[in-house]
Parts: sequence; C-alpha cells; structure tokens
Amino acid sequence: MKPARLATCVVLMAAGWLAVIHAAAQGFPARPVRYIMPLPAGGETDVFARVLAKHLADGWGQQVVVENRPGGGTTIATEVAAKLPPDGHAFMHAITAFGINATLYPRLSYDTLRDFTCVTHIGNLYGVLLAHPSFPVRTVADFVKLARSRPGEIAYATGGSGTANHIAAEAMRVAAGINIVHVPYKGSSQAALDVLPGRVPLLATVLVEAIPFIQSGKLRVIATTSPKRAPSLPDVPTVGESLPGYRAGAAFWALVTRAGTPPAVLGKLNADVIKAMQAGEVRKRLAIADIELIGSTPDQCDAFLREQVSVWGAIVKASGARVD
Repeated sequence: MKPARLATCVVLMAAGWLAVIHAAAQGFPARPVRYIMPLPAGGETDVFARVLAKHLADGWGQQVVVENRPGGGTTIATEVAAKLPPDGHAFMHAITAFGINATLYPRLSYDTLRDFTCVTHIGNLYGVLLAHPSFPVRTVADFVKLARSRPGEIAYATGGSGTANHIAAEAMRVAAGINIVHVPYKGSSQAALDVLPGRVPLLATVLVEAIPFIQSGKLRVIATTSPKRAPSLPDVPTVGESLPGYRAGAAFWALVTRAGTPPAVLGKLNADVIKAMQAGEVRKRLAIADIELIGSTPDQCDAFLREQVSVWGAIVKASGARVD
C-alpha cells in the first residue's frame, strides 16, 4: 500500500474509532450504575454517597445503586471493583485506605495504580481521635503520659486495618514512643458500637463519621490527626502540635473506576459527578462533614493518588505497620 493511501486509511480508522467513543459517551449510561462503597451502610460517608447517587440518577435517568462491601480495610470492595468491566457503569468511593493499602499489604489481587483510573478527587477530610467520657484523658499529652504508664493495655478502635485512621494512630504511636493496641472493625460505625459503651476507650476515625458522637457528647475529641485543625473544631489541636515528630498524609474521598474506561465515557462521568457535587443537598452534606471540596479532573486526581501512595507508603514504612 502506498504511503499516502496508508496515511488516509489510518486517519479514517482513527476518525471511526473516535466516532465510536463519542457515541458510547453520548449513550452513557446505558444501564443501571453500581456505586461500590467500601464501608457499611448508615455512616456519614454512606449517606453522602446515597445523596450523590440520587442526583446522578436523576440526571442520567438510570438507577445508581450504592453497593456496600465493607471489610478488609476496604480491600474487599476494591477487589470487586477491580474485576468489573472498564465501561464506566461501575465506580468505587475510594477513601484514604485506597492509597495506603498499596504498601501496607504485602499481597493484593489488584494493582492500585495500574488497575484503576480516577474519576475525580471529591475532597479532603479531617481525622480525629475520640475518647469515651470515662477515659481519663483530655489532651494528647495526657494520653501519652497514661499510655507510657500502662504499656500494651490501652486499645484504640478504627474502621479497619489499613485505613487512614489506623496508620495515623500508628504514626502517633511511633512519634510518642508508646505501646497501644489496635482493634480493627468493618467500618467506623461498627467500631463505635464498642467505643460508645466504653468497651474500647478510644476511636480513631474521620470527622465526617464522628460528628454525631461529638455533638451528642457521647464521645470527647482529644485531637485532630490531620496536618491542620478542622474548621468546625478550631479549639481542638492537632496531634502534631503536641508531637513534633508526627506526620500524616491527606485523608481523602475520590471516585475511581476501572483502567481502560473509554476517555469520552470517563470525561462524561467526571463532568456529571462534578455537576452533581454542586447540587445544594450534596454541598450541604460536604459542609456538614467539614470536607474541603476539590472536584478535580481525572488526570489531576490520578496524579494526586500517585502522590498519596508515595506519602502514605513512607508513613507505613516508618511505623512498621503491616497487614497479612
């Protein structure tokens, strides 16, 4: 075939392929969409997902089903999402553990960065350390002093191994030189069931999940585990203010889908999600949870996730945390 004719064929094939991609995006979604949630139903993260799903469903004219797959430090849900077709009809609500697990677990059935592509970085959250009112601690300094006097006796609950709350607490343990015991659960709402009656004295979670307990006075805030103070808790210091050697990455929410999703479909999914995030009810949920709204492009979100895998990986290595 002559070069000129070959070039013409390549151009026509490319144009045809672009037309197919465009048509696919125009017809998206063609069936109900699965919204994979790595946490149990009923928590604030789940409530937000259901509000967002409703707005997406209204805009698409297709059902958006929130599917709760808790456990395994979010790896159970991620394994499910990693096996779904790369067509945009399923996406997962990735929380901070998504970026942590890449280095925390020695073996995973998926590759965090290779098997997924990002839809958007929803926003950043604030972590908090809470105590049962009967626990004789009000500050990080109080906690460190008590923990040093009772090595291996004080337990803290989290929503699972590998969550940001687990690794942040481990970073605090290392920075303070204390010996505390981690008790993982299948989600923060499950962990709270043992902390609220005082069976476990401490709960490390994100502010979005802790708000009802703080407002009701059922649990007391000791500190925020994030790099900066939460806007709604301006008088509550960070762990880093008491422990200069303490470091933590960003706690975040993002939506991810299978790598290989057609670019036009991914672009439409991104645009529609960001549009839904501007709805009054959705913004209200974000504001209540003290979430710093981001709403990035897929490329910006992919770059952010690569950065977080590296940042949290360094913290995992320094803390010595591992999950088999």
